[in-house]
Amino acid sequence: MKLNLILFVVLIVCALTTVNFKHLTRNNFAELDAQSKETLELKDQQTMLRIEESSESRIEIIEKTAKHKLNMHIPTQKEKKFIIR
Repeated sequence: MKLNLILFVVLIVCALTTVNFKHLTRNNFAELDAQSKETLELKDQQTMLRIEESSESRIEIIEKTAKHKLNMHIPTQKEKKFIIR
């Protein structure tokens, strides 16, 4: 009788431990999924920032070329002319 009671208690402890581990596994998987989504969003944001940086650097290169090689400048108010039809 004592042996049955001890085995029953051991069975209950093992069952509770199994349920607890499954719960922890599900929580960890949900957290991993959320972190994976955040990682993808950050990679997308990084890509967009690199594209933006690249386009800005192209504009700077064009401006430098226009100023130094072609001797161009931004026109002053006196140099601007408007054509009205």
